[in-house]
Amino acid sequence: MSESSLANAAVTPATTSNRGDLLSAIARKASDEEVIGIIQTLKDPSNGRGAANAKALEGEWELLWSYKAEAFSPLLKLPKPFRPESYQYFGSAAAKEVGEGRIAQGLTGGILGSGNQLWLSSGAVPMKDNPSVLEIQPPFRFEVGGPYLSGKPKTTLVEAGNDAEFRKVNGRTKQAQMEGQNQYQQSYVEDNGPGSLRVSTVIAGDPVLVGEIFVHRKL
Repeated sequence: MSESSLANAAVTPATTSNRGDLLSAIARKASDEEVIGIIQTLKDPSNGRGAANAKALEGEWELLWSYKAEAFSPLLKLPKPFRPESYQYFGSAAAKEVGEGRIAQGLTGGILGSGNQLWLSSGAVPMKDNPSVLEIQPPFRFEVGGPYLSGKPKTTLVEAGNDAEFRKVNGRTKQAQMEGQNQYQQSYVEDNGPGSLRVSTVIAGDPVLVGEIFVHRKL
């Protein structure tokens, strides 16, 4: 998406005026501190139930902005044109690629090339005592294949049956391997179809990932 189209993305009646400020700040590459400050002023349209709203989460989401995302993948630290694009998949969009009841992260383009995509998938369920939080569950699967809906077969590179096993593969310390499951708080979730925004933060689990913040836009 171009910077101009990002800045001019439609604002729906269900969102706050600060939504436009957020898109504008991302488009002009404002500092992390400024973007985070705007995020903290957003009023969540889902009223703290974004993780439990399967309809709102359904679909393919493109990453617009992130904080500390290089902890998830060092490839996101690369400058353009080498940095790949990042996507998330929920519901039927994920099921088509990684199976029912799973969610997926995808990296494609840049240094990976337009015909390849790295796929990281897992289970995910909303927490019973906090419907704003998705708890990430095993099994974990890291694959290489083609872009979304390309039909290109995937090759499994890593499969792990629990958090400790997957973190060990990723070089985490023994202490980090023993931490609880990763939890992603969906702090701002719109349910307006394509163009909806979603803000999520890693609030627990792998200490290397805790504190990451993501702004996604539904395609």
